[in-house]
Amino acid sequence: MNRALQITYRGMETSEALSEYIRDHAGKLEQFYDGIVGCHVVVEEPHRHKQHGRHFHVRVDVSVPGRNIVATRDPQGRTSHEDAYQAVTDAFDAARRQLQHYADALHTHHR
Repeated sequence: MNRALQITYRGMETSEALSEYIRDHAGKLEQFYDGIVGCHVVVEEPHRHKQHGRHFHVRVDVSVPGRNIVATRDPQGRTSHEDAYQAVTDAFDAARRQLQHYADALHTHHR
C-alpha cells in the first residue's frame, strides 16, 4: 500500500509517528480488498478554540477500480477526536466497513 498512499497534514506539524500509524492502517485495508489502487489520508487540526480544545478531522479516500470510497470523521461532539490517533482509527474503521461492503457486493455480483 505504501506505493499508492498519500498523507497530507493541514494546520499541524507533520508527525512521523502518526504517519507510520496511518501506513499501518492503510496496509490492513488490503486484507479486505486487494484491488486498491490508491489511498489519500488528510489529517487536519482546525483552528483551536479555547472552549473546545484541539480536535482533529480525518478523511480517508480509497480508490478502487470504478469507484472512490470516502470516509470522514469530524470531531463534533466527540471528545475522542481530541486524540489524532483515535480520529485516524475511527476514519479507517469507517473506510474498512465501506470497503467490505463494496467487496461483498462485487463478489455477490460475480457469482
